[in-house]
Amino acid sequence: MKKESALIMRKQTKLVAALSATALLAIGASAVTFAAGWNNSTGEWQYLDNEGNAIADAWRKSGDYWFYLGSDGNMAKNEVVQNNDDYYFVNGDGAMVTNQWVSFDESTEDGNDKRWMYFGADGKAYRDKNDKLTISDIKTINGKKYVFDQEGKMLYGWLGDESALVSGDDAWTTAKYYYGGFDDGSAQHGWVQLTVNDNGEDSTAWFYFDDNGKISRDKKKTINGQTYYFDEKGRMIEDWSTATKLSGSSFSAKPMTSDSVVYVNGDGGARKNQWIWAVPAESYIQKDYENDSASWWYADNSGKIVKNKVKKIKGKVYAFDEFGRMVSGLVSSPNGRDNFDAASGVGDNDYQDLAGTQYAGLTIPGKVYYFSGDGEKDGSRKTGYQKVDFDDDTYEMYFNNSGEAANDYVAKIKKYAKNGVVLKANNDDSNYAGIEVQSANVKKLAATSTGVNYFNTSSTGSLVGQVLVNTAGSVQASKTNLKDSNDIYYATDKNGVVLYNGEKKLYTVSSTEHPNAVTVGTKTYYTE
Repeated sequence: MKKESALIMRKQTKLVAALSATALLAIGASAVTFAAGWNNSTGEWQYLDNEGNAIADAWRKSGDYWFYLGSDGNMAKNEVVQNNDDYYFVNGDGAMVTNQWVSFDESTEDGNDKRWMYFGADGKAYRDKNDKLTISDIKTINGKKYVFDQEGKMLYGWLGDESALVSGDDAWTTAKYYYGGFDDGSAQHGWVQLTVNDNGEDSTAWFYFDDNGKISRDKKKTINGQTYYFDEKGRMIEDWSTATKLSGSSFSAKPMTSDSVVYVNGDGGARKNQWIWAVPAESYIQKDYENDSASWWYADNSGKIVKNKVKKIKGKVYAFDEFGRMVSGLVSSPNGRDNFDAASGVGDNDYQDLAGTQYAGLTIPGKVYYFSGDGEKDGSRKTGYQKVDFDDDTYEMYFNNSGEAANDYVAKIKKYAKNGVVLKANNDDSNYAGIEVQSANVKKLAATSTGVNYFNTSSTGSLVGQVLVNTAGSVQASKTNLKDSNDIYYATDKNGVVLYNGEKKLYTVSSTEHPNAVTVGTKTYYTE
């Protein structure tokens, strides 16, 4: 959209045209011979009747021009003449002017010292003949529209419904029309940028006036294919607005309704099918506004901000919270479609404020998803293996094709996961660790499982009944005498369930060196 500021076009030819009648009319004692009745024996031109009396308050014609005889019988010159309910102007030669602008010195409330009148083809001044501005009162002169008061004086500036100038600093907030400056006065159409006084301070704003000059106020308007919003005072709304009006409210009223928020470009056109990086309006999210906290937002094809849903955009999946902020990081949702929690805009991820082990131990009723580790640059939903930063370290997580954080045994990767965290030994305590599983179904984590467990030789604990995994999280199935970094031996079944763990190595043949029999599953082993 291309906007042009209101142009102030001075009527520099008005006065010249009004006072050039001498050249046009060539009127004067030495150049004009009046018809019978004209007489200037007194030094002033008069029109005498048959009895020699001067005619007063009447028009008389000479050649192609009309002249007015005043109340004293003398021909009027260079003045406005009121005849009945109409106004005329006679120039310095006394001839009535037609199709001309004429300026007059007159002090006005706004400090200007000039007023304008226009006299049409019949010599009559254009003027308002009622007390209300209507389309019929608008006059077109040289392709521009003007309005005049009841005395024929051109109106300018902010006008109300009545044909009168609306005065005061806040005139723009209630006026319906804008008719330029005192030396222009033409109706403004289309886009006009004006400086207005708002609560004692001057500010520049864009306004839009229709073909009849009426301002667009408190409405949504499509202009050249773009959608614009105008507040209750007529200013084009910049940044945030509402797409619909509630009863008794305006497009900029508070609060913004849950489904009607829009964001407009710097040129005022509502964004559609576009990403927006912006700080919300104070009336929308006060905390973010006060903290100058920007977020990503997405405007759909209607211009409305997408809220509380998942949306696929250019092949990638994104989620938006109840306000419309794109969520980022590790978040949860009851169903994966809406009501995402643990994230309220960019960089505010509550889950990731925890240690990874704390997070893995949580009981989360909803579904967990990961929407990128850098919300400012991406924010799309991730699947597969991901490196996720927590308060204490970076953890490997796995997300299914749906984006949901994996839980229990994941056949695709042959590993276990809790809330998406791949369960594996940390190599600090041991290069092997146990995972608690259900006795009836080893593919499921036990209800008490909070992550991984380690066998410590100084304790009486045991990993028997738990699935053994290594530092990569791989299940250690069908192993015998698997020795860890703490010199602990393990034996597992085909599912990786620990059948034995201890400091002594297992032997399949009894001897005097290892006389102690140990039953491991269905087999008997001997220890030293």
